[in-house]
Amino acid sequence: MKSISFCWSGQINTNINKKLLAYIKYLREEDAINELYGLDSTQIKVLNAVIFAVYEKRDGRVGDLLLLKQIASPATIHAALKKLLARGLITLRKAPDSRAKYVELTELGLKRYNDLAKAAGK
Repeated sequence: MKSISFCWSGQINTNINKKLLAYIKYLREEDAINELYGLDSTQIKVLNAVIFAVYEKRDGRVGDLLLLKQIASPATIHAALKKLLARGLITLRKAPDSRAKYVELTELGLKRYNDLAKAAGK
């Protein structure tokens, strides 16, 4: 096991096992991938909400996303959606029978998640 010491109002010793080391490496890869796609933390959370909807086999409505207070205010989420649209990571689809709009990942948005999956598998 490797040992790392941090000086921060004293010394903290932490033993890093293989699983923790792998997770730390993944976090670095994740940061690099998010930087490559130009994403901030709010945009990442919005994308995660969209991929969770895909995983749960439900439509991700814009209105539902705007209500996710654990992510940010509706105005901040709206701004994040606009940036994700401009970057080509999501697209909006109008529901044929209502005024509702649904957020969908584009091929580029899905590629980001595949990049993250590859990083997790290393």
